[in-house]
Amino acid sequence: MQTTNFQDLREKVKKGPNTKIVIAMADEEEVLLADKAAKEGLAEFILIGDKQRIRELCTKHSLLFDDLEVIHETNHQKAAAAAMKMIKNQQADIPMKGLLHTSEFMRAVLDKEDGFERISRISQVTIFQDHSNRLRFLTDCAINIDQPLAVKKDIVENAVLLSHLLGNPCPKVALLSAVETVNEKMPDTTLGAIMTQMNQRGQIKDCIVDGPLSLDNAISKEAADIKGIRSSVAGAADILVGSSLQEANTLSKSLNFYANFETASVLLGTKRPFIMTSRTDTLQNKVNSIAATCWIFNQQTDFL
Repeated sequence: MQTTNFQDLREKVKKGPNTKIVIAMADEEEVLLADKAAKEGLAEFILIGDKQRIRELCTKHSLLFDDLEVIHETNHQKAAAAAMKMIKNQQADIPMKGLLHTSEFMRAVLDKEDGFERISRISQVTIFQDHSNRLRFLTDCAINIDQPLAVKKDIVENAVLLSHLLGNPCPKVALLSAVETVNEKMPDTTLGAIMTQMNQRGQIKDCIVDGPLSLDNAISKEAADIKGIRSSVAGAADILVGSSLQEANTLSKSLNFYANFETASVLLGTKRPFIMTSRTDTLQNKVNSIAATCWIFNQQTDFL
């Protein structure tokens, strides 16, 4: 059954198997996040960080320190490595980045001995709940700077997999551009046309791909009709694929800071899922990211 909105997703996660998340270098945001997500019944948490600092934060926010499982470690690299070791030893299920550099966390996540095996190219998907209370997807907003054909294909296939895991067996994928016509001076339009043909010939499966499409034509049937676009994707896109990381990243931020949509960030491409959220994400959007990642962990048999 398709997951329709974030409330639906959180309710499904609550009813599912218990999941334990270990946070590497937990600080104030992570303490508050773990408290909120645990109280909502989404997951249990292990916090790796400065134990005295976490104790002080609990006092500051009127939380019970004794209710938390805390491992003392102040070195960032050691904290990230310890989190992955706990996953390997089946003491936790999902690692999450706390207050440490992304490079330090990713080095541990992809470590050959204790880290996760890559099953495809790593990419990021922003899940967002729009005005219709429906979940849509936007990718890649954070990982892949260069996006030639092979990379773009992987980005699309990761997003399609996520859509499948959330109950949509054949999502509609819009390859975004500034225009909806092919223009050789705009390479992203050529790429969109090639990938549309690849989808029609079965090289990109289990979805319907169309592009290039401008944003209005991808999400508004009225806009598509005005321009005479005949496509099952136009006005009904489930997945929006940015023409570049810059476009997708900017659009992702506008969903939060202009539209105030609820969002979640998901990383795909490794055999088991992991969590990295932006420091500027709201507490609720970070809770959504936890719920989405827990759902992926419990649904994707490749992770087990």
